Amino acid sequence: MEGQTIITTHDVDELFISTVVRLIQRRAFPNLRNIIAKTHSADIARWFPRLRPEAKSSLFTLLIEENRMGEVLCDLNSADISEFVEETESVVVANVLRTMPADDVTRILSELPEENKAELLNLIEGENSEDIERLLEYEERTAGAIMSPNYFALPEETTAAEATEKIRELSEVEMPPITFYVYVVDEDNKLKGVLSLRQLVQTKPGTPLKNLMTSHLYTVHTDMPQETVARAVARYNLLAIPVINSIGQLVGVVTIDDVVDVIREENTEDMLKMAGTGDLDITSRSIFRNTRARLPWLLASFGGGLLAVYIIGIFEAQLQQIAVLAAFIPIIMGMGGNIGTQSSTIIVRSIALGEVGVKDTWRVLWREFSTGALLGTTYGVLLGGFASIFPLFREYAWKLPLVVALAIFVNMMIAATVGTIIPMFFKRIRIDPAVATGPFVTTAIDVIGIFTYFLLAKIFLFK
Repeated sequence: MEGQTIITTHDVDELFISTVVRLIQRRAFPNLRNIIAKTHSADIARWFPRLRPEAKSSLFTLLIEENRMGEVLCDLNSADISEFVEETESVVVANVLRTMPADDVTRILSELPEENKAELLNLIEGENSEDIERLLEYEERTAGAIMSPNYFALPEETTAAEATEKIRELSEVEMPPITFYVYVVDEDNKLKGVLSLRQLVQTKPGTPLKNLMTSHLYTVHTDMPQETVARAVARYNLLAIPVINSIGQLVGVVTIDDVVDVIREENTEDMLKMAGTGDLDITSRSIFRNTRARLPWLLASFGGGLLAVYIIGIFEAQLQQIAVLAAFIPIIMGMGGNIGTQSSTIIVRSIALGEVGVKDTWRVLWREFSTGALLGTTYGVLLGGFASIFPLFREYAWKLPLVVALAIFVNMMIAATVGTIIPMFFKRIRIDPAVATGPFVTTAIDVIGIFTYFLLAKIFLFK
């Protein structure tokens, strides 16, 4: 309707957060308590990046009083978790952690300094503490480190009626894996099969679980990388995947909510590496930490730029004779950098998803080389045509259009190849291929591109 203002969900969300931030800053606690009671923990966690330190402290206190801090802590970023631990008494922090699932507590403790971790572990008592210590023994970023030790497993001889009764008796167990899957084990707790809750309630009460279960099931080992676990859950559309040890015993489950966290974490990490910022915590407000994280990676670009300046200096005489050569430098370097980044991004993503391995190097290399050649031909013709009809360049007849056409063709072909080779090389030597993009690929392409351009100009224009 004409003149009508459309208000989106995003606008409403931003307005709500802004209102909450103002209430916190004004210390309007009665209103805040009402809002907290009606707001999901994940939404409460989104308030914190918008708050000043003193306002965060007030909200921490309020959430503890309302018994919501444990829920919210699971969704906070690393910087805010550290801030909570630093400014809150250890006994209070331990009481909060005691209300949380063991796998979430393990994730939080693993990000803290060793002294804080040891102190909190001593304060957390009971069965939950034993589970946490057991999970902390596994290497970080593995299935063992992110799994939940709470799962629902029954012996093979258990009947459907007995299993149903056991489920009714469950109380304080993490619900996602239990609601949908019942794991079947033998007397040594070795995993034998799995069945869904739907299968359980639809069968005859006296049927043993060994006659109902599916013995062909997907499992992961405790030492499997978390990214591989996430891919397996996504590939097979699972709500949870069992984790077994070296002798086949069931030791835990990785649930879909854990997988979502892993995917978000891995994607963020890959994006930061591809941008050349390393493992920078994007939620950090420290200017020094931001600068320190970016500085080493930018040295690659800086060094490459100096090398490009040196190459241009070598061809200074030719550039002085035909100054219009400088006009084409930005487009030749820019197009090469763009296609190189495209190729490397495609390869890194394919490697991350398990679609491409080291054995596929030559196939992938030929595909990207051919793509670069076709794209280079297309843009070479376009740039050469532009150089041939533009009045400023007509005095060089066919030679200048040929040089710029060949330069952009060769540069785009090389760029696509380099953008493929570097991440595949990193993969072969077991280094995260995500670090290959950004400074490494673009810098290499810029140097190669500028050298190729002036070399071609020297061959065709300065005989």
